[in-house]
Amino acid sequence: MESSLRAGKVISFDPVNGAGLIAPFGSDEQVPFRAQAIRFVDLVAEGQPVIYALERAGVTTRAVEVRPA
Repeated sequence: MESSLRAGKVISFDPVNGAGLIAPFGSDEQVPFRAQAIRFVDLVAEGQPVIYALERAGVTTRAVEVRPA
């Protein structure tokens, strides 16, 4: 497993399903995250800048340790 810090903004978050997407700054990529990954706040909002760790395990990539920037 590989992990590194990144910055981006929340492009969507559905608190009912507990899932969202982050767009890294300078990239068209979309990185999924789960509500359990959010730190220091209860929720994040669309357009909110965040810092997160990008975790890659095999072919799966997801954001973990998502926190407000």
